[in-house]
Amino acid sequence: MSALRLLRSGFALRTIVQILAIALLPLACAGTLLSLQSSSPSHAFGILGAIAFGTACAALALGVWFSRRILARVDELARSARSIATEKAPVPIPVRQGDEFADLAGAFNDIARETGTVVAVQALLAQLDEAMLARVDIPVLARTVLRCIELITRAEVAVLGLFDGEEAQRAQLFVQRKEERNRRVEQLRVELGADLKRYVPLSPTFRSSTDAPLPTELRERLRVENGVTQFFAMPVCGNNQSWGMIVACFRTEKKIADGQVKLLANVSGRLMAGLRSADRERRLHALAFVDSITGMPNRAAFQTLLAHKLQADNAEEPRIGVFVIDLDRFKQVNEAFGHGAGDRVLAQVAKRMREDLIEDDVVARLGGDEFALILSHVASRRDAAMVARKLIKALSRPFQVDGHDVFTGASVGIAMRRDCPKAGEDLLKKAESAMYRAKSSGRNRLAFYEERMNASSRRRSRLEIELRNALKNREFLLHYQPQIDLASGALFGVEALVRWQHPARGLLYPGDFIEDAEAIGLIPEIGNWVMREACLQYTRWRAAGLDVPRVAVNVSNGQLPRSNFLGTVRRLLAETGVPPAALEIEVTETMLVEGGHAAMQALDALATDGVLIAIDDFGTGYSSFNYLKTMPARVLKLDMSFIVDVGPDNDAGKIVSAIINMAHALQKQVVAEGIERADQLMLLKKLGCDRGQGYLLGRPTDAEAIARTYARPLPLDAMGRTVRSPAAQSPAPSLAGYSRDEVDAWNEDEFGEQLTVPRFLDD
Repeated sequence: MSALRLLRSGFALRTIVQILAIALLPLACAGTLLSLQSSSPSHAFGILGAIAFGTACAALALGVWFSRRILARVDELARSARSIATEKAPVPIPVRQGDEFADLAGAFNDIARETGTVVAVQALLAQLDEAMLARVDIPVLARTVLRCIELITRAEVAVLGLFDGEEAQRAQLFVQRKEERNRRVEQLRVELGADLKRYVPLSPTFRSSTDAPLPTELRERLRVENGVTQFFAMPVCGNNQSWGMIVACFRTEKKIADGQVKLLANVSGRLMAGLRSADRERRLHALAFVDSITGMPNRAAFQTLLAHKLQADNAEEPRIGVFVIDLDRFKQVNEAFGHGAGDRVLAQVAKRMREDLIEDDVVARLGGDEFALILSHVASRRDAAMVARKLIKALSRPFQVDGHDVFTGASVGIAMRRDCPKAGEDLLKKAESAMYRAKSSGRNRLAFYEERMNASSRRRSRLEIELRNALKNREFLLHYQPQIDLASGALFGVEALVRWQHPARGLLYPGDFIEDAEAIGLIPEIGNWVMREACLQYTRWRAAGLDVPRVAVNVSNGQLPRSNFLGTVRRLLAETGVPPAALEIEVTETMLVEGGHAAMQALDALATDGVLIAIDDFGTGYSSFNYLKTMPARVLKLDMSFIVDVGPDNDAGKIVSAIINMAHALQKQVVAEGIERADQLMLLKKLGCDRGQGYLLGRPTDAEAIARTYARPLPLDAMGRTVRSPAAQSPAPSLAGYSRDEVDAWNEDEFGEQLTVPRFLDD
């Protein structure tokens, strides 16, 4: 310390003056006595002057030393205070025994330590806030919280427990020991039993005890390895939900001050905010990228993952394979058991698909009953085919739904990056094209993408637009093929057959567009239009006084299983005034089997109403005798393949004879399709076939030609009124017979516009 600073210090000057005064006062008294007693005053004063000078020098040195000592301690105090003011680590003041500043230094050090702890904790909390604002990273949050616990409580071991989910069935524990040199954080995942759940309060509180909200195994480890005997615990909770627990572990009993409790509560509150933010992010991410039924990635997430996989794939030796899996006959599951049961089947499908996959593979639900898969390490088509066959086999096993066995099956389309290296993001579309090929080839099989499928896909996309425009622009029309009673030769009815008057390609037959329309999903709309137009034409014939006993309409696989099919038919009959007995609905054997319980219920109800049910193409599917016994069909339509080579003594003739006899025994009528030769007609009449249709009896033609060639005038009674034909004896249904809910449900079908129905001439 410089002399100039001592002189500038008022405290030092006062100290020196006081010491000099105290030291010179006895000299002044001694000088007075010597002057009175000495014979030579000058000699006495000389001696006193020398003594006074020596005393002053000694006093001055003593004052300087004492001042420097005091000012040094004050300087230490000021330096420590400045370190706190600048939010740096406080510099402790040495405490010396017998020092006047010992008590002050000890008290100041305590204040500085507490203040430094608060400053350090606040800095960590600021880091915590910054981490939460950027992106919630649970391990980063855990490290920061553990450091806060250690700073605040001086604990030997700090523990943070975070609960998994709202039910708090499991917890993730983060453990940090004070003596760990590298500050390693141990992570554990434990189940929360009843003994631990009692430590999970839903409101802020704390406890200090020899027991702890930790698993027994961990408590024993802390006791043996770290000598822990005392615990302080505080929950991380709020809004009636517990997120976790903060635990400080000590070797000896320690009292936690109120200030420390407040700091820990602050840490707990910040952590709760971060966890709540993480939970909100997780929920938002789940809504955007996770399928709620299966827990798999959805289409958006799958496309993102596929882009990353393609970017990381080796361009010179690509090993990425993309599968698209579509369940077969899944709509029938929904119709038969309800959508809740369908969702449970989807969850089981997802579980089975995961079983045979490795960690790097990605499986997702694209929507509906369609799934997708990314194989990251598939070397060849052979390897991909092996995986696909395993999936098909796994998904062919029955699923359990409400105690019932449900069968679906799957069609798999595969696109290999090595086969289309420029595919990029289009790889998924190519796999979808391959899946459609597999489904159209018979289902429950696999197909690889080939370049020609791309042209087929473009053609189908173009056809979809044209078909939608055809519905909108009324380009569809109906032709009718007569069905003749073979015994009397009279017209029994007509079958409505759809045609498409394409603006560029001319008149198209069902084989040119029905299969594509079914794949696109437009069959329900086209089928409903056909049924409506056929019923309207029936009313036009009747209005013109022509007797067409009944009209037959084909119902496709896309119509019958729909939940509103029954209501749609009933509404149509009611609005057009067509008697139920004048409508014949033709379904295939496959439809009856695959349509499920809901389809059979709809047909039973329509048969009860009086609608005639016919099985089309009988003998080509897989109907059993049990189905024939229980199904509501009253008509069997023999497929034309049986008629081509039919003869009195050949196998085809014997099969036809057997079918006719069996049908008659079951009180069902038989209609033979494809009659083109006279010998076929003669044999069928001899075998007792009820009705027939084919080119020999009449080609499909428009409604006017049917009226001119086949329809007879309705007979008149004595009063000149038309007499109803047998098919029209049952009265037309009325909407008044149905509830308001049924009518509202029917109005939601696909017919669209209101029907304009001409009145009957005989009403």
